[in-house]
Amino acid sequence: MFKRKTATLAAETGEVATEAAAAPARPQKEKLGWFEKRSRRRRRRIIFEEVLGWILVPAIIYLIYLGIQAFGGIPKELIDFGNELIGIALKGKG
Repeated sequence: MFKRKTATLAAETGEVATEAAAAPARPQKEKLGWFEKRSRRRRRRIIFEEVLGWILVPAIIYLIYLGIQAFGGIPKELIDFGNELIGIALKGKG
């Protein structure tokens, strides 16, 4: 129903065939090799991961903050335990 008329059909119906010749030709689509396809997929994936990271990381940090606030703050024992772990890690062996 919506198919284009071929040049012979256009000539039979009396339409001017020069209209099709005057229209600019579409440039052929670039043929990509496997390396270029892989490179473009990788670039898209990296951009997607960056955008996701910029959205998810602040959201996770905010949810942790809300959880701590709902819990009533960080217990003193947990802060003391964290300080001990940091001290052990900084002292190291030696």
